[in-house]
Amino acid sequence: MEFISLLLFSDEGWGDELLRGLSVTLALAFATAPLALVLSFLLAWGKNARSPIARWFAFASTTVFRSLPELLTLVIIYYQLQVLIDWVVHLAFPNANISLNAFAAGVVALTLVFSALGSEVVRAAYQAVGRGQAEAAASLGLHRRQAFFLVVLPQMWRHCIPAFGNLWLILLKDTSLVSIIAVNDLVRYTNMAISTTKKPFFFYTVLALIYVALALLSGIGQALLERRTAPRGRGR
Repeated sequence: MEFISLLLFSDEGWGDELLRGLSVTLALAFATAPLALVLSFLLAWGKNARSPIARWFAFASTTVFRSLPELLTLVIIYYQLQVLIDWVVHLAFPNANISLNAFAAGVVALTLVFSALGSEVVRAAYQAVGRGQAEAAASLGLHRRQAFFLVVLPQMWRHCIPAFGNLWLILLKDTSLVSIIAVNDLVRYTNMAISTTKKPFFFYTVLALIYVALALLSGIGQALLERRTAPRGRGR
């Protein structure tokens, strides 16, 4: 009964704080995922671009952010990006003062990391589809953009979803890193509860169960997407 009271939505319980932290964790993940997805396609396009500058930038970005630990990337973005923003702003507006929000820094850092990983997923999916599909679409009179969105992209998704599903699970777990830059996410509120109640085993167990539940829900969502994008006759 004592443990249940610790999770109540009251002054003595920590239920409302944990729920607030969960909302921040999910908001961070859902804000990062679409940005990382778009940037993944842009980086994959850059690797196959005709411009050597675009190819160099895409490969350099992917190499750097795949190599750095996520924690180090987050710290660099949070502290050094603020310095860069101040320098750029002061060039135009000497008296202006713009501070980088910790939540925004987390989104930027995680976007850079997971777009670097996602670009390899996109590139592999494009290679799995093959150039023949785009050439066949072109022979039917479709423009290059129409061929990509109507013919190539739907087939790429079938190859991308399993890998992006794994990246989504990694992203959910890596959101816990933002607690070190004072973002009140699920892990930070859990640590607050532990420091107050001195019950680490209970609250870490609750935290683990929450992440397991998120993983199970994500797995269900991934299975539904895979079934939806499967060729007719295979998804049933």
